[in-house]
Amino acid sequence: MAILDIGHPSCIAKLEATVELAQLVLHISQCNIIVDLEKIQFVTP
Repeated sequence: MAILDIGHPSCIAKLEATVELAQLVLHISQCNIIVDLEKIQFVTP
């Protein structure tokens, strides 16, 4: 487990986005939906 520096909110935001993405992918896989991940693009501000 990594130790996060609270002084960098952008790192926390990226971590939260990664967790949300992981939960979404898990949910999609549980629903047996076939998704082409190469067609999904994630744009970070």
